[in-house]
Amino acid sequence: MRKWCSPMNPDRRTTGRVMKAVLELATLSASVGLIAMIPSLMGMSWSAIVHVLGGLSITTLLALLLLWFATLLAHTVVLAAALPGLSTRRALLLNLSGSAVSNVLPFGGAAGMGLGYVMARRWGISPASFASFTAISNLWNVVGKLVVGSGLLCGATMIGVQLPSALSGIFAIGSATVLVIVVGAALAMTPAGASRVVGTCLTRVINGALAWCRSARRVDVEAAICDARAITSDVVAKGWARLTFGILGYMFLQAMLLAACLGAAGAHAPWQAIAVAFGVERLLTIVPLTPGGSGLAELGSVAVLIGLGVEPVTAAAGVLLYRMFTFLLQIPVGGLSALVWFRFSRLRAGSQVALPSPVSYK
Repeated sequence: MRKWCSPMNPDRRTTGRVMKAVLELATLSASVGLIAMIPSLMGMSWSAIVHVLGGLSITTLLALLLLWFATLLAHTVVLAAALPGLSTRRALLLNLSGSAVSNVLPFGGAAGMGLGYVMARRWGISPASFASFTAISNLWNVVGKLVVGSGLLCGATMIGVQLPSALSGIFAIGSATVLVIVVGAALAMTPAGASRVVGTCLTRVINGALAWCRSARRVDVEAAICDARAITSDVVAKGWARLTFGILGYMFLQAMLLAACLGAAGAHAPWQAIAVAFGVERLLTIVPLTPGGSGLAELGSVAVLIGLGVEPVTAAAGVLLYRMFTFLLQIPVGGLSALVWFRFSRLRAGSQVALPSPVSYK
């Protein structure tokens, strides 16, 4: 059994690659399959949806593109608040390149963070600062989705909107998740919180595994987590208002983009229906079963709009157009941005004999 601990074991590497490929194929197939099933499940045809989307003018698409870019700029406020000194240009690059990876792979957030870490290190950002940035930005993003999504569903219920019965479970799960995350974050942020205990446990487990595998390498996860916690506490204490207003502004512009996409597709949806559909879409994008919740988010949003009286074909066309901007478009744009950055980064490094020590993130 010990041979499996060896990092040079080819059988283990091969098995890992095969399992990863199977998982990626399964999740991608599930995502595509759910989207492909939308017309048949909702009583329409793909030809009707394509006809609506094909009738959009260039002017309309450009206007939607500008609104989409505005949402990205709004999100840079959150990223810059999570990492003081980060410029808008670099925040955009981190956002787009990370999304390009996470939108393709299942549980792709880790791969996206790995790409962001490489960029951050070349900019002179310390590992502890990047860990703090990752924790804060992801926490505000997830809690923002949960709070906005659950809040919209709760508000719709309070004003008398008749929601589909299936949404009660989504609302309950979303509310419970918000509570768990907020309590966990509060414990981890306290001076005598859970971070030291978690760090100690992880250090012992990882070092024990390394020793069992006869590796001389050792890690100090406790110190890294405590350093990151100290930075995180300071950043949150100084920038919580900017983080909060930034994520709310980002969500508001995304909701406006959904409304604009539905309007462009000819869906005459009341604002209550748009709000509920947006809340459901935000909650379903958190589900890690498919990359970025793709398939689930589209199907859920279309089902809600149709259930609230919106015409099926235009509702599906509007939601798919919205997801093309917020999910699909980020893959080629983010991938190209990362490739261009790596190319110029290598050229810049090769043209310098000695790189100065970076002191700014700008």
